[in-house]
Amino acid sequence: MYSNWSTSLGFETERPKKVRKTLLIFFCLFVTGTQAQQLLPPSGSFSKDSVFIGELLRYTLVHRHPAAQEVILPDSTFDFSPFELVRQDFYPTATRAGISTDSTVYTLRTFETQPIQQLVLPATVLQGTDTLQVFARPHSVVLRQLVRTVSEPLNLRTQTTLAPVEKRFDWPILLLWIVTIAALAALVWLIFGQVIKTKYQLYRLRKDHLYFNSRYNSHVDRFVKTGTPTSMEKAVALWKNYLTKLERSAINSFTTKEIVEYYNDDEQVNLALRFCDKAIYGNVTAEPDQETNQALSMLRRFARSRYKTHREITRNVKNKR
Repeated sequence: MYSNWSTSLGFETERPKKVRKTLLIFFCLFVTGTQAQQLLPPSGSFSKDSVFIGELLRYTLVHRHPAAQEVILPDSTFDFSPFELVRQDFYPTATRAGISTDSTVYTLRTFETQPIQQLVLPATVLQGTDTLQVFARPHSVVLRQLVRTVSEPLNLRTQTTLAPVEKRFDWPILLLWIVTIAALAALVWLIFGQVIKTKYQLYRLRKDHLYFNSRYNSHVDRFVKTGTPTSMEKAVALWKNYLTKLERSAINSFTTKEIVEYYNDDEQVNLALRFCDKAIYGNVTAEPDQETNQALSMLRRFARSRYKTHREITRNVKNKR
């Protein structure tokens, strides 16, 4: 009876010891897991201790964390006040012995005037659907002042020396003017091109006809005064050359018969040219008579009628189109 009671008592005292050992093992595992998932803060620092206003300054942010954690470092959407972000350079994540290292270099500048300017950047850790930010220790830079003291009142310079500036031709402005003028000219030609062309052709027709009349009358007057066939020959040659240009046909190389045929056997042209040929080549008369004067007048009137015909054709070109 006594031995059985002792055995039972020893069994009961042994069970609490096993429970304590089991709890101790679970506690150690929990502490180890908690340490493995501990959130370590990133480290950040500037590349130099002082900076001028507007000068580029580099800030390096490095975060070491367990490889199982997902970490996001600040990007261009983050507010870097009192600094402005100029450029951001990421470096690939490096993992060694279960520890990953993320690093980013930010190129910053400041236009604030505080003597000491501070920056604190976080690292965002993703934990399932939650996020947690861990911040680096604050790091500061000293703003270097270009103006140490300001005298009151300010001393203004009354005389200044102008600095010579090299003259440079503004090629972009010239190109812009050329393109603008070309575009306007193309637009004007597109709208008024046919009108301008017609006006110019009418001007040329009138100028050529006035020139023909002036020289033709000079030859006729000389023939009337001297009676030499040479003056009549020059007048007829001038008439043929004028019609050649007017009709755009080689009339000055045609014979009298071909000219008459060209103008559909026009009686006025036929009669005038035969009278002139008779006076020039037949040497029938040595002085102007009624026939030659009439022939020269007929040639003048015919040239004028052809001028009027071409003038009307030129004016009606636009309407025909």
